[in-house]
Amino acid sequence: MFLFLTTSYVAAQESSCSALVTRSLAEIEQHCADFARNSICYGYPQVDVAFADGNSAAAFSVPGDRARIADLARVRTSALDEAQSHWGVALLNLGANFPQTYEGPGLLVLQAGDAEVVNEIDPSRVMAIGKPLSTVALVEATRFKLPGVIPEPLGTLAADELLLVDAYDNSGNWLRVVNDGMVSWVESEKLARLKAMQALPRIGVGETFPFQSLSLATGSAFPECSDAEPIIAIQTPEDMPVNLTVNGVDIHIGSMVTFQQVHRNALSMTVHRGEVTTIFGGTVRAGESVLGILVATAERESHVLEWSGALPAAEGENARGQRAQDALNRVARVNGWDEHEIAYEPPPVIHVVGPGEGLYRIATWYDTSVAEIIEANQLKEPLILYRGQELEIPNPGSGFAGLRSVPVAVPVVTLSASDDCAGLRLTSPLAGAPGSASAFYWDGVPAAEQYLVNIYDHSSNARVGNLTTGGSETTLTIAIGQLGVGGEFRWEVHALAGGSVICSTGMSQPMPHWSS
Repeated sequence: MFLFLTTSYVAAQESSCSALVTRSLAEIEQHCADFARNSICYGYPQVDVAFADGNSAAAFSVPGDRARIADLARVRTSALDEAQSHWGVALLNLGANFPQTYEGPGLLVLQAGDAEVVNEIDPSRVMAIGKPLSTVALVEATRFKLPGVIPEPLGTLAADELLLVDAYDNSGNWLRVVNDGMVSWVESEKLARLKAMQALPRIGVGETFPFQSLSLATGSAFPECSDAEPIIAIQTPEDMPVNLTVNGVDIHIGSMVTFQQVHRNALSMTVHRGEVTTIFGGTVRAGESVLGILVATAERESHVLEWSGALPAAEGENARGQRAQDALNRVARVNGWDEHEIAYEPPPVIHVVGPGEGLYRIATWYDTSVAEIIEANQLKEPLILYRGQELEIPNPGSGFAGLRSVPVAVPVVTLSASDDCAGLRLTSPLAGAPGSASAFYWDGVPAAEQYLVNIYDHSSNARVGNLTTGGSETTLTIAIGQLGVGGEFRWEVHALAGGSVICSTGMSQPMPHWSS
């Protein structure tokens, strides 16, 4: 009886919590209609704001209120409070560096639950994009998607064609053409240069707009229900990617992404549409997540020291992105903007061949077809597998099917390991690890130029993470809890030289991970 009552109470709590979150996100459709760029919309209580002038906060206190963001310093939304029916929601519509002729929304920042966004741009440094100026093409010219040497033409201008321009690139050699809301770039020498054009801003040199540099933070405490976890989502139009500085590190966003602080020292970023490029050279694509390690600096409390390698997004991260996209689409409908769908193919399941493993054994593990494994990996006769070889596993769970022509035991060739590889072994963790970001260590070998770390879900044998070191360092920071691992995981390290595996540690024993 006690167990039944406890279960019923928990289920009722979950239902009540989810209903409040659903109502909160639904009501922004009502409160954020006719939503102009460079403004903030109060979606659902409670929202706490701070303005640089200290005078505007009183006028932004109940759902439906609006405010200009020119002097906005900070926005904080409240965590779930069922007693008060509070779960704060706010939406920013940033003009960014978009032309005034551009129709539709600007850069949208949605925050809900226990979340804070801080504007790090001094209002006196804000660059304004003014009304475009009229000019004319002196000769026939090509319109490009971007300035510079990237050859992506969008069309041709005829000589004497009238144009609207509103900005230069940072070199001054290209002008941005904004006719009919379409954005393109044309070499400035091919257009008539008017004296008034000297005052046009240069996009890329000291480019600043409100919240172009921002700090993000969310509460990392476990909420009463998963729906109430904090959300910070950023969406750019598909044809207008934006450069942002997030917690001190530059990223290029052309997509919809969500952020969550999974630990006081770790910030998760998940891409749901398009892609994000980081200053460290990595590209994060739809359906992938990265983890930023946070440190305190003199400028800010939470500075991203580095981003991890991209990993498949966990189920909870994908669900958070869908909730954010649904909320943004509600606002899009009421404002007549385009709606968007999150639709990406799940990343392929990759198996790394271990000692003694053949195609039949691997196919039965994943409950799939030997023939499909052969086709997906373009394996040729003789069917010899190599230890450390990566195989894509198509359609896991579709049902085992073998091939009579394939022997039951396909030989596995173990890569020869020189004496230089004798010392390669795992050192920590060996018994378990926290789900939050923690250091993994191994003993290296002199011949290695780089190391590859693979993480596996023990129950499914699926590889859920693979990260490489930048060089010969023998440690990586990994958040097991963000990889979609079940109860237990295993890990291994490959030593690489010239981009090839030279030796491997072998697989660790299964070990648990826990919340921290």
